[in-house]
Amino acid sequence: MGKANSGVLRRGQVSAEMIILIAALSVVVLVLAKQMYSTATTGAQKLNATADYVFGQVDKTLGKTEKKDTNESCSKDAECKSGSCNTWSGTCE
Repeated sequence: MGKANSGVLRRGQVSAEMIILIAALSVVVLVLAKQMYSTATTGAQKLNATADYVFGQVDKTLGKTEKKDTNESCSKDAECKSGSCNTWSGTCE
């Protein structure tokens, strides 16, 4: 009878050890996932900033600029978001 009881206790200990091991591994996985997410977020922000800079430089090189809003100074229709520059006042309509 003593052996049957020790076998049950042993199974209980193995289960408890497995639960502790699974919990520890879960914590490690969660920490690594959080770190990877943080790294990916930072990398995406830097990539977006770099892409914006590069495209801005390309636009400058090609002579393309952002369209201007109403009442901003202009010299031709193509400079205005509305597509209409009042050349008399020199502002976008």
